Amino acid sequence: MTSEAPPLQRPADPSSPDAGALPTGPSPRHSRVAVVGTGFTGLAVGLALLRRGVHDFVLLERADDVGGVWRDNTYPGVGVDTPSPLYQLRAMTNPDWSDLYAPGHEVQDYARRLARSTGLSQHVRFGADVHSAQWDDAEGHWRIDTPLGRYTADVLVSAAGLVADPKLPDVPGLPEFDGPVFHSARWDHSADLTGRRVAVVGTGATAIQLVPELQPQVAELHVFQRSPAWIMPKPENPVGRWTRRALAASPTLTKMQFDLIYAGAELLAATRRSRTLRDALTRVGRRHLAAQVPDPELRARLTPDFDYACKRPLVSNTYLPAMSAPNSSLHTGGLVRVDGRTVVSGDGSSAEVDAIVLTTGFQVGATAPIAHRLHDAQGRSLHDHWDGNPRAYLGMTCPDFPNLFLMQGPNATSGASSTLLFSEAQARYVADAVCRMADEGIRSIDVRPEIERRWTERIRRRSARTVYETGGCSSYYQNDDGVNVVMWPANTAEYQLRTRRFRLSPFRAQRGRTGAGRPLEPLRPVRLAATA
Repeated sequence: MTSEAPPLQRPADPSSPDAGALPTGPSPRHSRVAVVGTGFTGLAVGLALLRRGVHDFVLLERADDVGGVWRDNTYPGVGVDTPSPLYQLRAMTNPDWSDLYAPGHEVQDYARRLARSTGLSQHVRFGADVHSAQWDDAEGHWRIDTPLGRYTADVLVSAAGLVADPKLPDVPGLPEFDGPVFHSARWDHSADLTGRRVAVVGTGATAIQLVPELQPQVAELHVFQRSPAWIMPKPENPVGRWTRRALAASPTLTKMQFDLIYAGAELLAATRRSRTLRDALTRVGRRHLAAQVPDPELRARLTPDFDYACKRPLVSNTYLPAMSAPNSSLHTGGLVRVDGRTVVSGDGSSAEVDAIVLTTGFQVGATAPIAHRLHDAQGRSLHDHWDGNPRAYLGMTCPDFPNLFLMQGPNATSGASSTLLFSEAQARYVADAVCRMADEGIRSIDVRPEIERRWTERIRRRSARTVYETGGCSSYYQNDDGVNVVMWPANTAEYQLRTRRFRLSPFRAQRGRTGAGRPLEPLRPVRLAATA
């Protein structure tokens, strides 16, 4: 792996004489397109716009570096749980993964190199957290308020991220705990946990990676489990130097590798509807658990009572042995109370600890902060529009929110294949919409209410037949009524087909040569390297 690229730092004073040499130099406050976020999804939108010759756009980033979740998550053991060849943008592939499941620092390095090598870094405005955005019907554009001041844009794309904002549990006594307490996505590197008594709250994807790293270092490890997860064997497959060189030299080989892994991922994704596949994979999970956890009582508490794939299945060869270690204790029923330094679980067990690490997930869907910050012309937020039931046509557009596109919106992402396949499909759709509006002199578009309603009804019917709603679990995929409002209920190829081009007929369109209806500048050639 090449050495890690430095962060793309913003200048302390954007008006300083040196600012023009940096990616975050002064820029016009109005753009044709404004994109919220510079995780891989936001970068995918920028790349899609560049490929269509659209250069008048800005990427608004609240932090001081690109990468999104891979910038924010620096906990021990962080890495992808999707095979690395799927976790990349096909417009800018990365042949240099060191393992089939790459560590987090390599993914973040890839994001930085991608932004630099394509020129996207010149479009980024760091420190531009979107506090509020509202559609201005009179002007035909979005007003976007940030700490750097107000921006305006004809089209607003929210790529704020599905797992961007940590969810903190409402546990009595937790705020009064006098030791280190932090969420895994905001890891406190100043807290030395070596030889300490540590509680890890949660047993999702993060905990599966984190626990094996902490267990050998701490005196006592107390894991608070609300419900166990299906854990599958993880293929251990370091990628040798010669293989990486061959992939870098051959786009055909890179495509073959992608196609093979993609086919396997889609087969696994079919478990959402196939009882036969779920039963087969459940047997694999049970054998893995039996081989790694000899204690029958502990094994029973680590065995899920719901169907495989009802929650996101996980891969690990080290989590279960770590839970069997002499210094590890499993507490079931979740964390229910903190008394001083005593943490108490739902099963009545308790422990004295010195630090608490929260792996309690993220604010998703209607609870995501961005849903509270996006407003229609009358000032009504997207959160209010949804009223606990997130929905959008193709997962991207909502009535009464003109020229707004949601990336990885309701029912428009995957829990089995790579989320970036959805991101790139949506990015191409957005870029096509921007160009179509310019070509036809369209000022604004918003999806027709009846189209959104029929789309949502169809998605709900299909979701009701999936394991997400029939598998016997509760998860962040669901709203308060147990309805899947996060995951796409079919295969990825169908979604890519449905979003292959923008169609105007589902939308209400206002024409006029203002705002988004301005003709685009003549296309400039855009050359993107085959690899990052």
